[in-house]
Amino acid sequence: MRLLLLPLFLLLLLSTGCKGSEGAADEGTDPATILEVENRNFNDMNIFVLRGGQRLRLGSVTGGGTREFVLPPYLVNSGGALRFLADPVGGTQTPVTQEMSVFPGDVVRLTIPSF
Repeated sequence: MRLLLLPLFLLLLLSTGCKGSEGAADEGTDPATILEVENRNFNDMNIFVLRGGQRLRLGSVTGGGTREFVLPPYLVNSGGALRFLADPVGGTQTPVTQEMSVFPGDVVRLTIPSF
């Protein structure tokens, strides 16, 4: 079972990426940090962000759907390392990304493969 999960986990890791934004809309305020999730899986997925010992649920993405989430500013203001977890509704596999540095204004793209 672990051998089956490893390629799926690696595909999930390779599917993630970060892109900085063009700048803040208002001076003095940090721009929104966005997580774009594309769910290529049949199952609906609950999406979590992990930081240190915290696990914060961002919301759900339907099977075959796409959704954007705004990350809470307190998670990214310090430029800390974040990981993202996709928990399938009614499933047992919960792929987790590697840690990545995320800053205010970044757009993080997460693609959940079909497995």
